[in-house]
Amino acid sequence: MRTITLKGLVSVLVLVSTVLVVSACNTTKATVDTFAKFTSSTSPGEWIDADGVITDSQKARLFTAVAFENLEQDIARGNGEYLTSLAVLMKIPPVEQDKFRTYTQSNYPLLFAPDRRTAESMLGMLTTMRQDLRADNQQVE
Repeated sequence: MRTITLKGLVSVLVLVSTVLVVSACNTTKATVDTFAKFTSSTSPGEWIDADGVITDSQKARLFTAVAFENLEQDIARGNGEYLTSLAVLMKIPPVEQDKFRTYTQSNYPLLFAPDRRTAESMLGMLTTMRQDLRADNQQVE
């Protein structure tokens, strides 16, 4: 069983606070609610490693929860700093990021369908889309 250190908990809180402050002009109750719902489904031990650093596997998840509304706007435009940041956190190589942006924009209605408009749903679909893109690229090679 993992023990959550004070250092780890403080690191997560500092990161969340920083993201909220940076996006303060766009922070609404919906963003806070989305973040709370998205992060409450996991135990804190999944988010941080023994050194108190957010694990690579959770960075995209945390970012998506906090920047959900900004990501929605960037995906609608097909470009933007939040969408680029998400691509980097999802470890999409720079040479594939244009295709990723185009793909996400063309799938905007699916990603933000009213019946499943959550950060968790969007990230799950993007992860699946990324796997589909990889499979398409391997078939071309």
